[in-house]
Amino acid sequence: MVTNQTAAKNQSPKTNKFWNFLDKGDEAELQLFGTIQSEDSWWDDDCVTYRNFIDELNALGDKKTINVVIQSGGGDVFAANAIYTALVMNQATVTGTVLGICASAATIVLMACEKRQIAKNAILMAHNPSVTLWGSYQADDLIKLADVTNQVKKSIVTAYMERLDKTEEEINQLMDEESWYVGQEAVDAGFCDSIIEADCQNSIVSNQFIVDGTPYSFKNYMEKFVPEDVIKKVQNLSKTRKEGSRTFFHTANTQQKGNTKMDESMLEITDAEGLKTAYPQLCAQIAEEAVSAERARLKEIDAIAKGISDDVLAKARYDDPVSAAELALAQMKANQAAGQQFLAGMEHDAQNSGAAAVAADPNAGYDPQGQAQAESAQKVSGLAAKLKADKRRESKA
Repeated sequence: MVTNQTAAKNQSPKTNKFWNFLDKGDEAELQLFGTIQSEDSWWDDDCVTYRNFIDELNALGDKKTINVVIQSGGGDVFAANAIYTALVMNQATVTGTVLGICASAATIVLMACEKRQIAKNAILMAHNPSVTLWGSYQADDLIKLADVTNQVKKSIVTAYMERLDKTEEEINQLMDEESWYVGQEAVDAGFCDSIIEADCQNSIVSNQFIVDGTPYSFKNYMEKFVPEDVIKKVQNLSKTRKEGSRTFFHTANTQQKGNTKMDESMLEITDAEGLKTAYPQLCAQIAEEAVSAERARLKEIDAIAKGISDDVLAKARYDDPVSAAELALAQMKANQAAGQQFLAGMEHDAQNSGAAAVAADPNAGYDPQGQAQAESAQKVSGLAAKLKADKRRESKA
């Protein structure tokens, strides 16, 4: 069996149906989840395979749109290729949404979608196919299997090239390196066209998944094979909630054999009481810090209270709380306004009383030299006047 599937330790073989169709009139929703099964089952004669999938797809009849929602770690490449071909040949417009993880062979199915979107914290991974063997093989057999594996890789590269704006060499390289993408990274790499803000753990779509009559949840969609750095990216993006939203999730950490891991249960927190229940010590610490900060604020206001009216102080302390700095600034502005009003009143009174029309001689100041010259000129003028009045100095004709 040639597979393109993420490798999880101690993974039990699954034989359950790995898809679900929802008929919505002119549209249909294909929910693809779990391991994409091989046509041949080594585990159970009743193994559900892609042939059953194609039968159900054809039974839907003509649809305008088929929306493919993916949460799968991959599986059998031949089965994935068969599903890819069936979707491409269908006359409906096929769109794809990655809610949790789309890895390995599941990415082949995604390439059948004309438009592809991914949740902001969902994962996409591409790598080389591998061969699972049981029994005894000779060298020639292994060489043939190697050749088959190379051909399988070419088929995956061909599907990628239909959607990705990359060369064959670039696609081979990203598969050789086992490339992981989270949210926007998958868009940047060309695997998806756009981001959806829906959280893969909270999506309305995910809550509609039905497996044998039981709702299927993505609360623990990250499998053991996801690298630690990728998990951290997902967790950081999951902490970002939409503006205006008051719902978030608390995931407890547990110790097991010396290692910290995510608890499988998640507590939805929608109010203050729920937050106190989930984080009692943290909430108590926040409350204590808030009380200390409030006491410090009131002390600072008391320190500048002199000269401020009681009603303004009461408003600043309790009704419309502000800091001491804000109160001081407001008081300064009020004082400035009062001063400007006082000056304006004085100017108005001066104009109305007529005092503004009263002028004063300019004051030249004290000038000793100028004063002496003035006195000398006055004496000369007086002497000339006396000489003119002396009769004895009359001239004769």
